[in-house]
Order: sequence, then C-alpha cells, then structure tokens
Amino acid sequence: MLYEPDTVWGRTEQGDREVTSPRSGLSVAQRRLLKRLTPPRKFTTLAAKLHVEPPILETELVRLAQLQLVAYQRPGTPRPRTAPRIDLELAPEEQPREAGRSLTVPLGLLAFALGITAVLLATM
Repeated sequence: MLYEPDTVWGRTEQGDREVTSPRSGLSVAQRRLLKRLTPPRKFTTLAAKLHVEPPILETELVRLAQLQLVAYQRPGTPRPRTAPRIDLELAPEEQPREAGRSLTVPLGLLAFALGITAVLLATM
C-alpha cells in the first residue's frame, strides 16, 4: 500500500458538488465511497465500514483523487492534498516489473502456436 493506514481521506468541494449533481460518470461503488467520505475518515475506518479490501479501496480513492473529488492528509502534515501520488518509496514486492522480464508475450505466442497446431490437426 502506498498510503498509511492513518491517512485521513475526505471530499473536496468538487466532491461535494459531484454528490449533489453527478457529472463525472463514477461507478456505483465510487459514488457510494464518495458519499461515505463526510466527515473525513481514516483509511482503516473507511475500509472497515465499507467491508472493502485495502488494495481495492486504495485504487478507488486514487481514482477519485485524480478527479480531484477527494483529498488525503497524511499523519503529521499540515494540509490535505488532492494529488494521488505521494513521496513514499515502493516496497520491493510492489516495484513494477521490468519489461524484459515479462512473460506475457512469450506465453501469448505459445498459446497462439498451440491454437494453430490444434486447428491444423483437427482438419487432417
């Protein structure tokens, strides 16, 4: 997780306007989350009340922050921020994989070759 469990999340003025007159095309889950952010709540409290897994909740909050509908305030900081990116280093297991080490392309090519082989064998 990029955000600390004690990070406080709340609606911005744009978020308040979005609740009263929808314009952003939010999903039902995002709209429900946005409505629950008054008053501002800690991340852990929000996850417990909504019964949502923390990584999923974090993803939804980041999306709402990108739209500037919510803001967060980390413990010990003087003011809230709406930008979803923060200055924490990712844990090694959360680092993005290097493109050279991806198995997606080789596995896709293998599946394609097996599919062609199956079709050719079926027509014989």
